[in-house]
Amino acid sequence: MISTNLGMDLREKLTMSTVVSAFWTFDQTTADSYGVYNGAMVNLAAYSTASSSQPYLAYGRALSLTGTSNQSFLVSSPFFNLTDTSFTVEAWIYPTSFTADLGIFSQCQCSTCSQECFYILIRSNVLYAGFTYNYLFGSTTLSTSTWYHIAYVYNYATQQQILYLNGVQDGIVSNVSPYQGTNGSIQIGAAQLFLSTYYFTGMIDNVKLTTRAKSSTELLYTASLTAYYSFDLPSSIYDNGPNGLNGSATSTPLVTGRVNQAMRFSGSLSYFQAYGFYQVGYSMTNRPFSISMWISPTSFTSCVIVQLSQLQTSSTCHNLIGITQNIAVTSGQITVQGRAYPTISGP
Repeated sequence: MISTNLGMDLREKLTMSTVVSAFWTFDQTTADSYGVYNGAMVNLAAYSTASSSQPYLAYGRALSLTGTSNQSFLVSSPFFNLTDTSFTVEAWIYPTSFTADLGIFSQCQCSTCSQECFYILIRSNVLYAGFTYNYLFGSTTLSTSTWYHIAYVYNYATQQQILYLNGVQDGIVSNVSPYQGTNGSIQIGAAQLFLSTYYFTGMIDNVKLTTRAKSSTELLYTASLTAYYSFDLPSSIYDNGPNGLNGSATSTPLVTGRVNQAMRFSGSLSYFQAYGFYQVGYSMTNRPFSISMWISPTSFTSCVIVQLSQLQTSSTCHNLIGITQNIAVTSGQITVQGRAYPTISGP
C-alpha cells in the first residue's frame, strides 16, 4: 500500500501505545477506580445527598460543588500525561447556576502558554474547551437543573478537537496541534484559563479520562443506554450497559432464549427487579426513553411485562408494558401506557 498522507500515518503509529485510564465515580470515595490517580476534596467539597430527586442514577453519589466557595476535586500526583497523544474526557454534569463561567475539568502547566493548558468549562451557557488559544465552543444552549453527558475528544491522528453533548457531536475544529503540558494537576469542578480559575456550581459524576480518541458510537452508547439486561450466563442478573445497574431475580429459571439464554416467568411471585432509574418516567426533566426486548408468551392472561415504581419498596407503581387478554379470540394484545395514562394497544 502506498500512503498519500505520511503525516497521519506517522501520528497513528506514534499513538499505538498503552492506553492509560482513570475513572472517578464520586460514590463517597475520592479514589480512582483503577487505584492510581486518587484525589482529594478542596475547600470542603462534598458528595451529593441520598435524595431520590438528585442523582442521575440511584447507586452512589456525585461530586457536589459550590462555585462561590472555590470548591473542587484535585488530583496532584501522579502526573497524568496527555502530551502528544489522543485522549477523551467524559462526565455527567448537573449545573445549578450560570452566573459565571463554570469550570468542569482542567490540567494546566502554564495558563498563558500556547498548548500548555487544557480546560473544559461552560461559558455563556454552552460548552467551551481547548488548549489555551486553540479552543472550540459547543452549539447547544444548556439549562440549569438538568443532567447532561459531556465528552471532549482530542484525536492526535486527525488533529481534531470534538465536543459531544448527550452522545451527539456539538462542536468540532481541525488543524489543532497536540497538548504540550508536561506537568500540572487535574482539577475537576475547576478550570484555569489565562489568569483566572473558574469553579463549578452543581454536581459532577462519573468522570472518565483515557488516552484514546473514543468514537461517536462509543460516546452515544455511554450517554444514551441506561441499562442492558441480556439474562445470559454466567451473570444473568448483571447490567451489561455502561452504568452497572445490576438487578435481582426471584423464581426465574434460565431457559434457551431468542439470543443465548432467557428468564422464564411463571406468575406473580416470579420477577426480575432493578433499581436506580430516576431519569425514566419520574425524572426531574421527564426525558424521552425507550424499552425493547424479546418475549415468548406461553399464555395470554392479562399481565405486566415492565413496571415502574417510584420507590424501591413502594406499592405505588406504573405499568409501562403489558398484555391485555382478549377472551373472545383467546389471544392477547400488547398494551403500552404513558406517564399521563394514555393507553396504546398493539397487535
